[in-house]
Amino acid sequence: MSDYTYTLPVTKEKYLLGILSELKRTGETLLYRFLKGSHISIDDLGTSYYVDGAGRWNAKGINIKFYVNPGGIDTLDMTINKNKLFSICNNLIPGEVGFDLKEIVFAPDLSIDFEVEEDILTDLENQVSQNSNSILKRILPDDIREKGVYMSEVYTYLYSVENSLRVFIELVGKDNYGEEYISKLKFTKALETTISGRKEKAKNKKWLSVRGNNDLFYLDFKDIGILINNNWGIFEKYFGTQDFILPKINEMADCRNLIAHNSYVSKTERDLLKSYYNSILKQIEDKFSDSIDQTLF
Repeated sequence: MSDYTYTLPVTKEKYLLGILSELKRTGETLLYRFLKGSHISIDDLGTSYYVDGAGRWNAKGINIKFYVNPGGIDTLDMTINKNKLFSICNNLIPGEVGFDLKEIVFAPDLSIDFEVEEDILTDLENQVSQNSNSILKRILPDDIREKGVYMSEVYTYLYSVENSLRVFIELVGKDNYGEEYISKLKFTKALETTISGRKEKAKNKKWLSVRGNNDLFYLDFKDIGILINNNWGIFEKYFGTQDFILPKINEMADCRNLIAHNSYVSKTERDLLKSYYNSILKQIEDKFSDSIDQTLF
């Protein structure tokens, strides 16, 4: 009688989450990105020993099949990437489970809505992988592509918090001054100059998308902090003290400037961004329901 179980101790969904977590922990950000949003099946190949002559006599041979966006299959199916994934998947199968992993397989997931056109990162990865002698391998090495994926996550946080603050200022402005709030907010001369200058540049560069539908979208991170400080009378009840909000905005602005100049933001700085974003959102959420007219939403 076998001492093995023949089922994973977790659901396939949790097993996949474990795989993704290991990919992220070990810095395999490109593989993580290609597999995020996928799902898996575990294919029973029969008695392990008889599949290839190398398995345990009372174990089952299995393949793990990943159903993924078709745009990423060529990259995922490279031997080096399959070997990395094989090692992680195998390590996550407990010893008491009678599964001998034989192969990692990829199949297109036709149930998802995917873009016909590949995004930039996928396109670059496929170009590099399809030609072993490609100049891209020399001028676009693995670490730069991986950092590109990592930095896209950092940018998402910055984009979200910056625009969240703009919308927040709009809601508070309307609650205090009505639809004409922009004309009632106190802008410093420097901010007025910044706004008019950026509007003029936008007017002369028609190929660039419009920043937004009001002056707030012509202000950057530090500008937003200055505006909040200059109108502290209507923002104090949401943030309590300037020491809570202004240093956070200024530090996030420094990270934004690094990204704007294609510099690398470390994990410490990224985690700080997440912490600040969550802290600001929680503070706003706690104060907003009692202070803002809900008809504004």
